[in-house]
Amino acid sequence: MSENVRRPVDHIDGWTETSGVSLRYVVSGNGGPSVVLIHELGGTLDSWTGVLGALEPHCTVLRFDQRGHGLSEKVREPFMLDDQVDDLEAVLGAAQPDAPHWLVGAAAGAAVAVKFAARHPQHVAGIVMCAPALNADSSRSTYLQSRSALATTHGMRAIADASLERSYPEAIRDAAVYRDYRARFLANDPVSYGLANQALSDMELRDELRALRCACLVLAGRYDTLRPPDLLKAQAALLARARFVEIDCAHLMPVQAPAELASYILDFVRRRP
Repeated sequence: MSENVRRPVDHIDGWTETSGVSLRYVVSGNGGPSVVLIHELGGTLDSWTGVLGALEPHCTVLRFDQRGHGLSEKVREPFMLDDQVDDLEAVLGAAQPDAPHWLVGAAAGAAVAVKFAARHPQHVAGIVMCAPALNADSSRSTYLQSRSALATTHGMRAIADASLERSYPEAIRDAAVYRDYRARFLANDPVSYGLANQALSDMELRDELRALRCACLVLAGRYDTLRPPDLLKAQAALLARARFVEIDCAHLMPVQAPAELASYILDFVRRRP
């Protein structure tokens, strides 16, 4: 749908089911281009709250809780990244925003966006990758497996502070924002969270990046030690149509720099055909 022909969107809070898993989604906005927000590992659709005020007047915004997260169904069976792409397909089928879609993925959410675009290139106008987590080397794989076991055995509190110290360094914390994010992180179901870690432990999307032909915006957090700018700049170089930008945050971009992120998303959607 052209941005000049708007169809106002009622706020929709709904559920859909795929492969025996119930998924929660929310649609809001002013009927403009379809922007799909895909949250990070351990996040929820509430991770995107800070960007909504800027996006909703111009876009149709779709958010959803990935399987095992937020108000989506908690899981007990292993799953893979391809299953998460199936989930995105189901949510889009239920919410029915107009294609093509602008996908915005935070950290591991960017991997879902890239895999979806590789599967359905005709449905994707562009991808914004926010501190994207697109591969797991041997040390990262070991860490994900260890964190999975610790969370499953001892609960989220056993891994929360150590995990957030890496992704949300104290030097950039707004106390109130951090407190709320940590509370949501602790509310994760530890078994589902562990399985989500395992799903990423052997991830490598280099071939998918090389195959992408849609416009891509790769955003790196200047203080991100998990996915530092030099690593992401090298990944951006694999893309046929990419712009690379550093912004002032660490790994959890939608929470740590929502205003700056929203500005880049809107500029990207408006400028690209």
